[in-house]
Amino acid sequence: MRDKAARTRSELIRSAATVFAEHGYSRAKLSSISADAGVSRGALYFHFPSKEALADAVEAAAAERFAGVTGHEDVNGARDLSRAVRAFADLYRQNVIFRAGVLLSCEKDRKSTVNLIQQWEEYVSTAVAAAERGYPFARSGVAGHASSAIVAMTVGLAFLWHENEQWLAESTVTGVWNLLPPLVGRMG
Repeated sequence: MRDKAARTRSELIRSAATVFAEHGYSRAKLSSISADAGVSRGALYFHFPSKEALADAVEAAAAERFAGVTGHEDVNGARDLSRAVRAFADLYRQNVIFRAGVLLSCEKDRKSTVNLIQQWEEYVSTAVAAAERGYPFARSGVAGHASSAIVAMTVGLAFLWHENEQWLAESTVTGVWNLLPPLVGRMG
C-alpha cells in the first residue's frame, strides 16, 4: 500500500511539474494535474491539501535534482563552474520537474519555498570567487559582474528555450559561455 501511495505522490509531482511548466502556477488547474496523473481529485487532495502544497513539493523535488549540479562542497572555480553551467542547461532541457521548479521560483503570484534561482546565484558567486583567486588578475574586480553575467546567461537561455530549443543547445551554451571574461575559463 505504501508503494502505491509513493508512486501516486511521485506521479502527481511529475504531472504538476508538467502543468506548471506549460501553464504557470496561476493558470494551472488541479483538475488537469489529477487527470494527467490518472487519479481522482480526492486522491490529489489526499497527498496535497492545496495547489500551493503541490507547488512546494515540485520545488523540493527540483531542488533534489539541482543538488547534483550545485551540491559539491568544494567549488574549484572555472572548471566546476563550466561543468555546472552545462549541467544546468542539460537538466533544464531534459527534466520537467527541474524546469518547473525554476519557473516556480520566478512566479510573482506565490512565495517560493525553494528558490532555485537564488541557489544558482549563490553557487555561481562562490565558483566565480574561487576562479578569481586562481586568476593572475584577481584584483580586477570583475567577479561580481561575471557572476551576474553567468546567472543572466543561464537563466535567460533557459527562458528563451521555451520559444526555440536551440537556445539551450550545447553549441549555443558553449558559444555564449566563451564570450564571458577569461576569468571563468573556456568550454570546449
